[in-house]
Amino acid sequence: MADKCSVLHARYSWQPLGELLVSKGLLTNAQLDAALTEQKRSGRLVGEILVESGVLSAFSLTRALTEQHGVELQTSTSDELGGTGAQAPTVWRPLGKLLVEQGYLTKLELNRALEQQRESKGRRLLGEILVAEGYLSGIALARALGEQNGIALDDGNDLDVETVVKKAEPGEVVFQVFEVSYAPRYKPHEVIYESPSFMEAVDFAAEFIEDASPEGIEIQRSEGTARETVWTYSDSRAAATARDRKDLAETFGFDPTVWGSSTATG
Repeated sequence: MADKCSVLHARYSWQPLGELLVSKGLLTNAQLDAALTEQKRSGRLVGEILVESGVLSAFSLTRALTEQHGVELQTSTSDELGGTGAQAPTVWRPLGKLLVEQGYLTKLELNRALEQQRESKGRRLLGEILVAEGYLSGIALARALGEQNGIALDDGNDLDVETVVKKAEPGEVVFQVFEVSYAPRYKPHEVIYESPSFMEAVDFAAEFIEDASPEGIEIQRSEGTARETVWTYSDSRAAATARDRKDLAETFGFDPTVWGSSTATG
């Protein structure tokens, strides 16, 4: 399978997964609502539900997921990679951990890519860096994101794929991750991570919580001088998210407040 890569300096605008799938005509609002209802009932990943029910192909889903990370996969034919939903319930894992654990990257390569992102002051997406700098191919990123969301892609050796990398322009919305203290009073620390993608900010926050066990985490949406807190975590489980659970599932494909028993918040 050929996997060509080009860099396109185009406007990047992050969209929640459900909104992206509907806007591309891959799902109807009714199909999305049905999948979100089932996700809330069963706790399974939205991607698993959509693919296993036949509503969406595995490749269509993973292509949408890569687009959330600033990378587009384009094919020269109407044929798509096949795939199946996970055979067992999938436990969501932060993308960085999954990439290292599954052998897509070494820990050193991931750290180098994260350093490049820090140097960009949050103006480059991690997925874009990994592909543009040659750490991963576009299709490898798609496979990893599929695994993260409970979907396995077939080999697809005869599929010609072109990877197009988009870069966020200065002045775009950025999501900043803060470590927070709640005692003796609320106190946000300095920014520990920032990205134009809400999804990448939560990926980082989830991994940071697993590794560092902070007292609290807060994600703020920043656009110019305007700021808004859009997601919070507290080890006391007292911090509430700024979105209801349906919106969280539509954004991520799962409810990130319950990504694991050791880090669940309420």
